[in-house]
Amino acid sequence: MKPAEEERLLADLYIDLKGAKKKRTDWIEIAKKCSRLADHYGSVSLASKKLGVSYELVRSIISLLRLPKEVQALVKENKILYDAAKRLLTIEDAKKETEVARAIIGLPSHRQREIIRYARVYPESDLTDYIQRATRPRRRTETIHVAVVPLRNPLFLPLEAISKTRKISVEKLILNIVEEWLNKGVNR
Repeated sequence: MKPAEEERLLADLYIDLKGAKKKRTDWIEIAKKCSRLADHYGSVSLASKKLGVSYELVRSIISLLRLPKEVQALVKENKILYDAAKRLLTIEDAKKETEVARAIIGLPSHRQREIIRYARVYPESDLTDYIQRATRPRRRTETIHVAVVPLRNPLFLPLEAISKTRKISVEKLILNIVEEWLNKGVNR
């Protein structure tokens, strides 16, 4: 590699790795540049020092080149982001990597992580059912607020007696009283 080419490669990678979160080039091109630079210097460690970034980052970026070509194309097209692409590498079977990569396109990152983790833990399983369950809209949970109200005996004892005759808890009785009171107030 000529000195001018080396300088240009270092400058490009410096901008890509130290710049904005949104990269101007795709991660596969960045990985190819990192690989060329590591080959030129004879080690990933020396390349990372020249770039002023960690060895782990450069090694991790270069590892994207181990993904199947179809998955690399999805990364190149920004259909799969860097984080998901790195996680896909934890799946040992290339066919499974490709299957999972196709399945996670367009999903939020937390769903992508769930599906990748499932595929890694259960490599022999069929992903279809799990993906349907993981991407199904979740039911919203009802928000409940708790109020702690101190009740002295003159107020508590009559409530307790009424709750026993109605065969409900004191808490449920108080809730019913409050609901009735609010309904009366709204209807006025």
